[in-house]
Amino acid sequence: MINKYIKRGAMALGAIAMVASANAQGAYVDVTNQYLKEASYIPGWQGVIGAVGDGVGEVWNGAFRLYQVIPNAPAGEYTLTCNALYRCGNNDYTKTNMPGNAELHKAFIFIGNAKKAVEGLFDNNAEAPNDKAAANAAFTEGKYANSVKVNHEGGDLVFGITNTGCYFDEWTCFDNFKLTGPNGEITVENGDFNTGINAKRAWNFKNSSNEEKTPDIQKVDYGGVAGGTYRKTGATHYKFGQQVELPAGKYRFGMLTFHRYGSTLNPDGTYYHHKSGEVTAAFGKMNRTPKDWFVANDYDAKSGDYDHAYIYMSKNETCPNNLDWSEDLGDLTENQDMRVRVKDCWEICNGNYAEMPDNNPYGKNAAAPAYETINKCAEWKDSGNEREAAAAFVNEPEKYYQYVEFELTAPTKVWLGMGKNSNTGDGYWHPWADITLKKFDASASGIGDIAVDNDENAPVEYYNLQGVRVAEPENGLYIVKQGKKVTKQVIRK
Repeated sequence: MINKYIKRGAMALGAIAMVASANAQGAYVDVTNQYLKEASYIPGWQGVIGAVGDGVGEVWNGAFRLYQVIPNAPAGEYTLTCNALYRCGNNDYTKTNMPGNAELHKAFIFIGNAKKAVEGLFDNNAEAPNDKAAANAAFTEGKYANSVKVNHEGGDLVFGITNTGCYFDEWTCFDNFKLTGPNGEITVENGDFNTGINAKRAWNFKNSSNEEKTPDIQKVDYGGVAGGTYRKTGATHYKFGQQVELPAGKYRFGMLTFHRYGSTLNPDGTYYHHKSGEVTAAFGKMNRTPKDWFVANDYDAKSGDYDHAYIYMSKNETCPNNLDWSEDLGDLTENQDMRVRVKDCWEICNGNYAEMPDNNPYGKNAAAPAYETINKCAEWKDSGNEREAAAAFVNEPEKYYQYVEFELTAPTKVWLGMGKNSNTGDGYWHPWADITLKKFDASASGIGDIAVDNDENAPVEYYNLQGVRVAEPENGLYIVKQGKKVTKQVIRK
């Protein structure tokens, strides 16, 4: 059972998810590529990409995961090749510290359950690119060639590139993805990134005021927004949606995400304005800090006073702009449409600062050293950075996956999306990544997506065969997870 589902899962370093099904038999299986268009706002690919230009794709200054799915690939040997480079910090730091240091090689290409570290910027070169145009020139010369093989047992085959995150100013650049299998070359859609990012090409991005508001996507000239997420923060209201026709069945539409209610708050309770970095009192529509919301635990009760962010499904003929219910003069109809409030990172992490992503250091002058802690925000930016959220999404996807669940009894056209009706003026932060659509498959295992890797120093976690975590396992058969290594073991006491 577990081997069967591993074939169907999204296999990549840092893509662990053990999601228990509501039933002992069956599981939700990724069908994004069958129904949704441009889940990453670019043809062919799922996950996150930061920029496309000068003939290459890239993600700058953060972790990410970008992948494609080949449905029902026949058994046999597959080879994935591409041109790709990775640096763990800026060029100077990378040249001095990265060559020969496996711990700083944080980017990988993967196919199925096989992966290989992406060639480092200075691994085989004394001089190296420092922008997309120079990277494209190096790729054209045949430099930074990467290859990985896998013996596939048959079923859905996932391949792509990922970076689990390192230091400030890290960079992954890539191009020319090619895939061959037992029956020859397989077309990789947009494998050369000739078609770039355009959020409006496949999605409706008109908000409650019928204005177009697209997501922030690696805007280097906009205060340094980067890393492997899309986001909106402390700004105008937003909403996106895409209409798809789905056969009867049970579905989950969602993404890796959270919605922080308010601005940056440090462990001693000092609150900072998201624009200036100055110490401030609580501000915005509710005059609350994120901790205030968490302690009160009345998120849903405050729906009438505060415009939350929602993931939604709607059977409207046209895309809903206002995500309130119709009796509140919105576009959603109860007992027909569905919406789920996007949880705060405070809720998800139970108020634990050690686990909680932030988008800025605590205060404008409290920047962390750029080369001491991986995946940290090393400098203050107007409206913040995406490094910590991006790393959390890549390395702990099971924690941040949020979705709306619905069932269709006949083939139906539905709108799927997410949004927030108004800017609540409190410096909120809303990152998201890896938009997916999953369909319940009664023949699949009850264990959710499992990716395999080794981490001998990580704590051991136990799950029963339905994917439910067990604190103190008794005698019996369990799924054992240590770091990114997952095995099935018999426990005897």
